[in-house]
Amino acid sequence: MVLVRPSTVIATLMFTFPARYELPLYGLQIVSRGRVQWTEKPAWFRNVPVTAVFPSPAQAEVRAAFGAAAKRAKELGYISRESERLKKWLPGAAPFIADHFVGYRATAERRRIARRCLHTMEELMRMYGVVPKGIEVKKTE
Repeated sequence: MVLVRPSTVIATLMFTFPARYELPLYGLQIVSRGRVQWTEKPAWFRNVPVTAVFPSPAQAEVRAAFGAAAKRAKELGYISRESERLKKWLPGAAPFIADHFVGYRATAERRRIARRCLHTMEELMRMYGVVPKGIEVKKTE
């Protein structure tokens, strides 16, 4: 899977880069067929999953635990060696994570619906002063 970011190419030419967390919002993924049985196409484009930018609480917890495990591996000097569990050489912090992160399960909520955009419709209507006929917009003070 490849993440294509046309905005990065344009930003390079214009010398202005979007923030790192904004990059997936502007990109497309090229997805290879892999083990998918329902298509004969070798690859296709799709939008970046919304959880790449707005993770669920469980995904955020796992990402934080993964980062903590990688930091711990660096502190212990457990970098680029053979994994005891997998019995093969792995680069970086991967052997420590492969040996000590087995069976980790997040305790946070898993089934929360992720936000699909930065603003709700009501927020956008207030920001731009748009009031469709027959619809009242609640004003916040």
